[in-house]
Amino acid sequence: MGTRQLESFVRERCRSGTLTVAEARYLFDSLLATSNPVPSIYPFNHLLTALVRMNNLTNHYPTIFSLFNRLTQYKQISPDVCTYSILINCCTRVDRVGLAFVLLGRFLKDGLGADPDVFNPLLKGLCRNNRIHEAAAIVLDKMPKLGCTPDLFSYNTLMNGLCKMGQIDKAEELLDYMVSKGLQPNIVTYTTLIDGLCKKGLLDKATQILQCMITKGLEPNVVTYNAFMDVLCKKGEIGMVEELLDFMVSKGVQPDVVIYTTLIDGLCKKGLLVKANQMLQCMISKGLELNVVTYSVVMDMLCKKGEIEKAEELMDYMVSKGLQPDIVSYNILIDGLWKKGLLDKAEQMVQCMISKGLEPNVVTYNALGCTVQTKRN
Repeated sequence: MGTRQLESFVRERCRSGTLTVAEARYLFDSLLATSNPVPSIYPFNHLLTALVRMNNLTNHYPTIFSLFNRLTQYKQISPDVCTYSILINCCTRVDRVGLAFVLLGRFLKDGLGADPDVFNPLLKGLCRNNRIHEAAAIVLDKMPKLGCTPDLFSYNTLMNGLCKMGQIDKAEELLDYMVSKGLQPNIVTYTTLIDGLCKKGLLDKATQILQCMITKGLEPNVVTYNAFMDVLCKKGEIGMVEELLDFMVSKGVQPDVVIYTTLIDGLCKKGLLVKANQMLQCMISKGLELNVVTYSVVMDMLCKKGEIEKAEELMDYMVSKGLQPDIVSYNILIDGLWKKGLLDKAEQMVQCMISKGLEPNVVTYNALGCTVQTKRN
């Protein structure tokens, strides 16, 4: 097989989603053994990307760095910006942020030129680990000093990190700073800030940002609307939620599984179980697949109605669809079983949960405490 044929084959295998670690190593070796002509860096990047995207990355990430080190020793092929970006992303995903900084230093030392694509996965990793101060220092100080202009992804990543940490004032300042630098915020920027403001209960400010976004010619998407619906549901403003849903549909934005789950949960919490069930049926009629959160919300609704057997059947059905119940799902069922006086079954459910690798939390122990107390009485 010639070099170009091999490169094409590698690209197709990486796209297939069925590539294994062993096959990736074999193809990597095959590429390195090809010399007429010498392969480009692109198939190597495809293989490294495929390896990073595989499940159980913590088990095979040393293989990725082993292949990268072999590549750097092959003088005829040089890693590029994309290669370093892939490796830094790998580091952050396995909580090796220190190694990511080492790779960044190596990239800069190699003289490849500062590029936001190399910094961005590091920023994402720092924000994921709540190291917002470091991420901000990179975007606002280090990158400009190195002659690297942060791009929209850089700012949006930092914006998301600030909002998740509840630092809304700094997020708003960042928006103004972006604009002062001549960068136009996009739908992701505005929606991230709106979501942060809504979670803080600052609906008036969130609405102002929404209006600003619309005047810029940016139409709200399903994520934007869900930010408002979530906080309105938590406030019990079901009427306003229904109006917002109608308005959203009138604008051509179709509700997704997240929107419906938010609405069903809000209706259940208000005790409007009939309406919640109607919303569920509407969701199903539209062909939307329920996720674990949706199943949990519906199980909670069934438990509140005292239909514990149906809730148990629903959990079994969820598993049959290939979805794994989480701690919330188990806690809902455990609580429902206890309230029906099915104490032994509640305790069995706890043991089942533990066998699946899920540790009981405060909610679980509260239910168990009630169970023990009831038994003693």
